[in-house]
Amino acid sequence: MPEAHKSVSDSLTMAGDFTVGLPHLDFHTLSEDFALGHSMDCHWKMLANSLGLKASNWFDRKGDRMYAAAIYLSTWFDLEHPVGEDDECRVNSEMLAVRKPHALSTTRFLVNDTCRAEVRILTSFVKRNRAGSNKKLSVTRDIWLEEDFGGSRIDEILENHHQAKSMPDLGKTYGTTEINRAMDFNAADLFYFKNFVRIGKAMEWRQNRGSAPQLNVSRECYYYGNADDGEMIKTRVAREKAGGQTSHHTADGKRIFLSSWTAQDLANEAPD
Repeated sequence: MPEAHKSVSDSLTMAGDFTVGLPHLDFHTLSEDFALGHSMDCHWKMLANSLGLKASNWFDRKGDRMYAAAIYLSTWFDLEHPVGEDDECRVNSEMLAVRKPHALSTTRFLVNDTCRAEVRILTSFVKRNRAGSNKKLSVTRDIWLEEDFGGSRIDEILENHHQAKSMPDLGKTYGTTEINRAMDFNAADLFYFKNFVRIGKAMEWRQNRGSAPQLNVSRECYYYGNADDGEMIKTRVAREKAGGQTSHHTADGKRIFLSSWTAQDLANEAPD
């Protein structure tokens, strides 16, 4: 389990509880898709508290709408102690660092006071450069007055983000996905960050089908672009023992997403 960290800013925190039901689970434990969506919701709410503005009122000085877009995330799941139906789950979120226009948060999911999953998200405030297109987004920091703290954490991630951009693609293409606005976009009309992971995870399972079933223990993701409705995204997957790499590419060959991950076999399950 990742080590616990104490936030510099105790005011940028959230906590809540829920009883685990089927909408929160996959076939083994807490759903990665649910954990990502809930963690980003907490992240945005903490940013709203920081700005003193509801998210719907995030506009820069030119009057353009601002969004907190994911540029990095990491996940960790305790597959040895899966979250189950009717468990009482505690959710603790905190902002670990701010270096405008970036913000890094962690959200931890606890059962019986033990962390069973953790999501970290680094966002940057961006705005659209051209109406109706997700290809041109620019960074903006106009209205955010929160005092910076923990900047070295963000600097390290940004450096890794830059270095990972030049990493070679591994593996081969395991599927092509047509981006569908009705299924893949959020209310900002952007290809939603967690759907990059959802599509990648589906291709990882396809690549491994017929072998010992595996699920991801941990994942690191870097985002390098977005996509428009109707675009065709090719997904490459490479797997070696208990680790691998997944990447998404647009039709012109540009890599818009890179994920490295570790996985483990699911005990007492035979291959499909």
